[in-house]
Amino acid sequence: MAIVGALARVSDEELDKTIAELDRIDGVSTFSVDCVGKLGLLIETRSLDQAHDIMTNHISTVRGVLGAWPIYVNTEDETD
Repeated sequence: MAIVGALARVSDEELDKTIAELDRIDGVSTFSVDCVGKLGLLIETRSLDQAHDIMTNHISTVRGVLGAWPIYVNTEDETD
């Protein structure tokens, strides 16, 4: 399992629509941060490759997202 914490720089125009669209992406949750024009993202996926795909092919294409970058990554090997 991969857990990625990320920040997104977002446009203030239609912010609610941007948040709603991000929350519709499977594995992505949004949260507010104390910085104007930025939004926190939590990405939970099966693999780091899948998290990368979500960051580059889904989050970055959402209208209102000006850029996104990971700030925390944790991967766990779930094999016993």
